[in-house]
Amino acid sequence: MLQRLVLTAASKAIVTGGAGFVGSNYSRHLLQTGSKVVVYDDFSRGPGCLQNLEWLKSHPNSKNLSVIKGSVRDADSLATAAKGCNLIVHTAAQVSVPESVSKPRLDFESNALGTFNVLEAARRSDADPTLLYTSSNKVYGIPDAPLQEKALRYDFRGLPEGVDETFPVKGEEPYGVSKAAGDLYLHAYSEQYAIKSVSFRCSCMFGPHQYGKEEQGWVAWFCIAAALGKPLSIYGDGKQVRDLLYIDDVVHAFDLATRNIDRVKGEAINLGGGKENVASLLETIAYLESLTNRKMHLTFKEWRPGDNKCYYTNCAKAKELMSWTPTLPWKEGVSKTLDWVKSNTREVSAVI
Repeated sequence: MLQRLVLTAASKAIVTGGAGFVGSNYSRHLLQTGSKVVVYDDFSRGPGCLQNLEWLKSHPNSKNLSVIKGSVRDADSLATAAKGCNLIVHTAAQVSVPESVSKPRLDFESNALGTFNVLEAARRSDADPTLLYTSSNKVYGIPDAPLQEKALRYDFRGLPEGVDETFPVKGEEPYGVSKAAGDLYLHAYSEQYAIKSVSFRCSCMFGPHQYGKEEQGWVAWFCIAAALGKPLSIYGDGKQVRDLLYIDDVVHAFDLATRNIDRVKGEAINLGGGKENVASLLETIAYLESLTNRKMHLTFKEWRPGDNKCYYTNCAKAKELMSWTPTLPWKEGVSKTLDWVKSNTREVSAVI
């Protein structure tokens, strides 16, 4: 059981993208603490967001929930919605790397401009808010580190702890660049305007209430495909590796950052499953097959732009600054996510 750090019941938070995967999970947690929560979302990701909103409305403390349909691209609407909020949790984003390549302007406006608007809302606020931002490990692009190929996975050669925050920020595609722009703006606003903000460079978050798709949220999508008997497309050889981070550990990190904001403000901090929770696509599929006793139908296709063969996170900075480490093993998280899909097949089927 993860320790939960309770915010005061008098606190008021706005969660951009509050009906999305990360946003809805943290909004639910905030409701549990007795906080007032403003979900600010444009619902552009479709039926899954509506399902998550109904989940939030089912909470016993839903009287503390308010919902505003709006885009982070609308600066005035956002600033109005954030008034009186002493916590801003910015999870709204264009989240697909392939879509950032095909629609770079949408990616820029949603991520770079959207994050700038969130920062301006914080600067204009009279509530002295704490600001948490979900960035991405994609800010590192394809890290300049030699690899070795194994039977079912790639691995770093000579980099046993993974990628830390000293690696250059470069981005290989518009998504990585737009998220890096948010990182840099948060640091600048902390330095120039004393905004109490922290940027989390997140790696492969997954868990219940993530309506994963082929282009984004692959762990959840694999769980959905395994539960519903759907075929999978594998881009590349399937040996590409990520460190898997279960949503409960993300929620815990947000709580710790809020409590330790004086130590972490202005920082960019890696948040991932770390070397203990590394898995390739092929290894994840094999584990799901062992849970379902059913082989999955795979089709292999060409590599996609910006797809790292290997990435996993060095979380030493998060441990040093706010005593955070991931606690849930990736296999247990995958099992929990599969169980959630099986328990909600009607809702999941309506979304995919």
